[in-house]
Amino acid sequence: MKNIYCAVLLVLGLLAVTHAVAQTSDPRLKKANQLFDAFSFPDAAEQYKKILAKDDNIAEAKIKLAECYRLMNMPIEAEYWYEQVVELSESEPVHKYHYGMALKMNGKFDRAKQMFLEYAQLVPADSRGLRQAEACEQANYFLTNPGIYQLNLAASVNTEKADFGPAFYREGIVYASEANVKDKTKMYNWREQPFLDLFYAKQDGDNPSNLTAPESFKGKVNTWVHEGTVAFSQDFETMYFTRNNYINGITGYDTEEIMNTVNLKIYEAKSEGGGERWGSVKALPFNNDDYSVGHPTLSADGQALYFVSDMPGGYGETDIYVSYLSGDSWSSPENLGPEINTEGREMFPFISKDGTLYFASDALPGLGGLDIFSSQLQDDGTWSAPENLRYPINTNADDFAFIIDASNSKGYLSSNRPGGKGDDDIYSFTKLTNVLIGVVVDCNTQQPIEGAKVELLENGKLMQKRTSNAKGGFSFPISPGKQYVVNASKTDYEDGSQQISTVGMSGTQVEVKIPICPKTGPNGATTQAGAKCKGEGTVMDKASNKPVSGAIVTLTNVDTREEKTFVTGADGKYSFELDSESDYVIHAAKEYYFTEVKSVSTKGRDCASPAESNMPLDFPIVKVIDENKLGPNGQIPPSDQVIITDGIPSEVLNLNHIYYDFDQHYIRKDAKPELDKVVDFMYRNPSIILELRSHTDSRGTHEYNQALSERRAQSALSYIMGRGIGASRISAKGFGETQLTNECSDGIPCDDAKHQNNRRTEFAVVGYAANAIYSAPRYFGIQDYHRGKNYYKSKTDANGHSSYNSGGSSSSSSSSASSSNSGSYASVSESSSSYVTEPAATTSSSGGGKKKKQLPHAYATDFETGNTSSSTTSSGSSSADKSSNYASTTTASSSSTPTYYDNLATSAPAVATSNSGSSGAEYRIQLGVFHNPDLSQFDKLADIGKITLETSANGDAQRVLIGNFSDQTSADEAMYKVKQRGFKDAFLVNYNNGLRIGRKP
Repeated sequence: MKNIYCAVLLVLGLLAVTHAVAQTSDPRLKKANQLFDAFSFPDAAEQYKKILAKDDNIAEAKIKLAECYRLMNMPIEAEYWYEQVVELSESEPVHKYHYGMALKMNGKFDRAKQMFLEYAQLVPADSRGLRQAEACEQANYFLTNPGIYQLNLAASVNTEKADFGPAFYREGIVYASEANVKDKTKMYNWREQPFLDLFYAKQDGDNPSNLTAPESFKGKVNTWVHEGTVAFSQDFETMYFTRNNYINGITGYDTEEIMNTVNLKIYEAKSEGGGERWGSVKALPFNNDDYSVGHPTLSADGQALYFVSDMPGGYGETDIYVSYLSGDSWSSPENLGPEINTEGREMFPFISKDGTLYFASDALPGLGGLDIFSSQLQDDGTWSAPENLRYPINTNADDFAFIIDASNSKGYLSSNRPGGKGDDDIYSFTKLTNVLIGVVVDCNTQQPIEGAKVELLENGKLMQKRTSNAKGGFSFPISPGKQYVVNASKTDYEDGSQQISTVGMSGTQVEVKIPICPKTGPNGATTQAGAKCKGEGTVMDKASNKPVSGAIVTLTNVDTREEKTFVTGADGKYSFELDSESDYVIHAAKEYYFTEVKSVSTKGRDCASPAESNMPLDFPIVKVIDENKLGPNGQIPPSDQVIITDGIPSEVLNLNHIYYDFDQHYIRKDAKPELDKVVDFMYRNPSIILELRSHTDSRGTHEYNQALSERRAQSALSYIMGRGIGASRISAKGFGETQLTNECSDGIPCDDAKHQNNRRTEFAVVGYAANAIYSAPRYFGIQDYHRGKNYYKSKTDANGHSSYNSGGSSSSSSSSASSSNSGSYASVSESSSSYVTEPAATTSSSGGGKKKKQLPHAYATDFETGNTSSSTTSSGSSSADKSSNYASTTTASSSSTPTYYDNLATSAPAVATSNSGSSGAEYRIQLGVFHNPDLSQFDKLADIGKITLETSANGDAQRVLIGNFSDQTSADEAMYKVKQRGFKDAFLVNYNNGLRIGRKP
């Protein structure tokens, strides 16, 4: 099955899961744990079952037995044991997630939804909980067969063992299998099966399911280790394949892993003798002994190689990356970003001839473990929202390794669904080519309407759904001989509908126009459909009341999760258009300041009325510390460290100390809301490093009280880290009875109320990690962040569905920083990771950390990123805004209202390193705006044009541009290449006689 191929890719996730229960002194578990740690899950499961048959109360044995069945992909058994695990006091939040996944794979969607919502409440940093809850709600839709695909088992190539991962090769397919391998003597522990080899089967006739008997793939590629999925160039002269780290008889081991893991690598080989031999085998340059790289797929032009890796800096367990061919080598990998990658596993990518990306994910909303999704690269360089291919492509089982031919009419996938021949099986499919093309328009103006919800129904049953694009367009695959209804709806419009018949259709395409009309008000007047309110204000320093420039203000629509980002200018002002009848969350973030969060709603407000359309909302933000005071590794000097309840204004965080019962260290019920507020605070402030300081009253010996305070610190630490805060950001310290808050020391009689005041944990800000990640969460709930209640409160949405608020939490992680403090620290071990869910933002990585959105002093893109759901804008071109930092050599009209256009367009550069003397009209491509640009990242564009810089008047920032193109056609061709190579936020700029005129629409 595919787990054997992704086994090594999951090692890091496995270790994170097992760490919490790995420390055991129970001798009965020694043998079982040794087998578990060696990935011998079948044998380990048998040992744990024997142990539990004698004593059913050993929590560690139950937890690891459930893990064994999960990792062996046995959901029925996993469900049975996880049901017991989640009731244990030793259970971790992730066990609820795994229990939910087992339930979902077994078709128990209601119970699974409950588990996912509970997990989302406990770990709001991980969007998988709410994603999977959403998947359970949509299960009936995903199970509806839209009639697009017809599947058949490719019987001749399937065996009782695992057969999967096909790739087109000449007149057939190459795939991986455990059956009939050359070396049957060697087994791998994970499944006690032979290592994978590659095989070839030729297609017999036009039916893709008719394959000849397989034969071992020629060319001596197969070895005693795993050889897995493969990709070929269009001429079949070059092959890229996955293998364990083994070449020329030498095995490479993970230098950072004590178990000597052999990771996966991608190798290149050249055809010799018409494919009879494969020689010149070499590892690709981005391979690494310390992490895995695999699952290659090659674009039709051979210039882009997509693959999967668990390398540091990703969004989840495994991410999809792309590398571009540059001369004879491959560029540094680029993560496809949060449009594709999640906190879970994205695997088995395939890029079709038309540029559609197909891949498998176990975290995006779907039916099973792994579901297959598709996404298209859009004109602006971003990937469209992944679309679940639904039944029969996807089932409650694992479905993956989807490939489709150049005509988009037939292909193969792999699945371990019931009804197959063995473990993982290969299925062929044919795809219908009939399509419905439609457009949604305003009934009065006939102008296209973007963002309309469009549904295709057959006999009243929802078959497919889409959202109209910027041109009002949509499309659905359809079947001949059917009667359909197409419905369109949008806020402020009456619903529209059209009936479509494909009975007797002669061609392959049906076209339809759906007009929808603006709603009328109570007096019969037509409302202003699509009227917008305006949210605007100023970000200012609370202490000085001066405007703050370079603050990132992020607006997120609670319902649609659309995100827009605005960078304030020198006047500190920001402005957004707000949809009517919508709820929003707004974050204001700036380096060395606490992040401020507010909620705003346009519900019940007449956005068409000038009197109600403007919604002023200022952001006074509080400075954490002067950056010049920070010590090594971001330490705040002891004299400047603050206890949150004492030194931070309540409008930033209204937090109380947490208290303990006498001689106890457990977290009381009244303490959990306070700890939840700490979690929320740390999500919103990813640079902050906290120290938990726990205390006792004076009763008892000094030694006993010291140990008790350390246990209290550890309890609070475990609670916070169990909700997604990393160990690099938080530490715990016990002070015993050394820091009493009152006179109740040894020998002084006091009542219990006074002693209670001393039994506490305080929260101190002790460090600040500059350049940490800040990302607004993908799932939002409206709430008041300053009331003293648990922010994970249940709520009901407009459809009556129960869900959980994620509060103001944002997925976050920070650079490591440590503080040097005396005293006894509680043991700190990281029990979970916080993954980034950064919507459509240009990112960079640092070391082994997660993706980082550069804060205002280090822009990674232009101040505007384009017309996407996650756009970055800057303040308008008023005299006080950021554009005033640039020398202007031409007069242009300005507006006090910020727009979503390039505010730098009205300013010519003070310094241009080249072409400053150009004459006539020309075009350039802007790649980004930086404070200290690393030009090496643009090496891959050297064949397109010359890189130039435009520097601001005060030298504070530089635009990076490419080329001088004398005509629109050449510029468009260059733009296409630039975006294909990963610079999705690039855009064209017009110049005339060397002066920047503006952004090309």
